[in-house]
Amino acid sequence: MKAKSWKDAFEIVGMIAIIASLVFVGYQLNQDRVIARAELTSDSFHFVVELNQTLTEPAFAKTFAKMLDRPEDLSLDEKIQIDRLFTSVNILYVRECYLKGRGILGECDAIIRGTARLFFGSRYGQSWWQLYGQKGDENNELFPFPNWVEAEIKNFDPNEYRLMLDATSTGN
Repeated sequence: MKAKSWKDAFEIVGMIAIIASLVFVGYQLNQDRVIARAELTSDSFHFVVELNQTLTEPAFAKTFAKMLDRPEDLSLDEKIQIDRLFTSVNILYVRECYLKGRGILGECDAIIRGTARLFFGSRYGQSWWQLYGQKGDENNELFPFPNWVEAEIKNFDPNEYRLMLDATSTGN
């Protein structure tokens, strides 16, 4: 083979190697994005599990039950506990919708729909939400908090969660 033929062959092999490495880098970036999304989603579900575990701790379960049934009887310490719980839930909602706005998560509605009734479906929770909760703004692409959340929380029947608990405790 002539030197020019060898040179042309090496250039073709070099171009193929460059293209292959670019394809590989693109594949790695996509895999990194998939892994990051999975980790963020896992973190969210872990946070929800922790919140649910908090609700089942004997001392806090009594406080939460009192908040549902007799919010006017809550002591200052109990109000602080409930406030911290609601603040944590609100931060979770903000985080999820922020990640949606950044294109990292596909939605932020699932966790909100799954927990808003539990946390803000009581008189105390509704009052807390009116004072401190997020206001919807779906047009804001960075933080697309769903507009329906506030209206849905206002329309919750304060007794609905208690009725659900009653049905599960009696086996119905």
